[in-house]
Amino acid sequence: MAKKEEIKELFYKNSLIPVIKIDSAEMVDGLAKALRGGGLSVAEITFRTKAAPKVIEKFASCYEDILVGAGTVTKKDEVDAALLAGAQFIVSPGFNPSICEYCLGRNVPVFPGVNNPSLIEQAMAMGLNILKFFPAEVSGGVKALNAFRSVYQQVSFIPTGGIQENNIHEYLSLKNVLACGGSWIVSADLLEAGKFDEIERLIKSARRAMMGFLPIVQEGIDEEGQIKPMRSMRDGGCIEVKTPSIKRTLAMLSYLKAYVIPGSEIENKQGLVEMSVGIPGLHAQIHLIE
Repeated sequence: MAKKEEIKELFYKNSLIPVIKIDSAEMVDGLAKALRGGGLSVAEITFRTKAAPKVIEKFASCYEDILVGAGTVTKKDEVDAALLAGAQFIVSPGFNPSICEYCLGRNVPVFPGVNNPSLIEQAMAMGLNILKFFPAEVSGGVKALNAFRSVYQQVSFIPTGGIQENNIHEYLSLKNVLACGGSWIVSADLLEAGKFDEIERLIKSARRAMMGFLPIVQEGIDEEGQIKPMRSMRDGGCIEVKTPSIKRTLAMLSYLKAYVIPGSEIENKQGLVEMSVGIPGLHAQIHLIE
């Protein structure tokens, strides 16, 4: 069982947790390839289909590099089934004290859903400080999370519900957001149709938006969401990008083996505001500005 701090770090690096409703374990191979290709190493398999335990089992046994957890868990027997299959964490749509206690008693990381101060404080009383904010958009979205930040400084949130490519960067710009949950990148229709290339494309596009790369000159990012040198920079140079969070962007680029260019960091009283990074195989440096 992965430790809570390890899961927290992985959630932050991925920043996007795919929330997956899947009808057959036979789809796992194509899905795992799409997740890997898009740069994700985490998956939340919802207990909205009978196939969930088998899907989790196949991920856990065949794709150990992808951290798999169970979502939409509302019953203790679902917790048992998820753990038996190899789930590393449990996510519930609401705050159910009995489910939380059941998981905590087994040293299983659990992330219950909350959307108001009363539920947040009940969860905190149980020692929980990473909470799912659900349903995010209809519960106040970014404004609500901003309000929570000043009161519940020790709590990190995983907003889920209504998150899309066009608003995910707003959520990830908040200091109290650990990651976002999203189902649009792995819709049931795409899975059913076996369109795993499209799933990979959506993941790459989402990651580009998450890092704040949407405003970049088109020559800097190709249509698949991959960073590429500008035509004028084949022999070196710099791609300048404004991003909501340098720390998060650097973490997300880690799967490309990104490294910090020595001496490039610029800080002010608020912290790091500029930095240049290199990526093996990319001739141009990427200059990040927060």
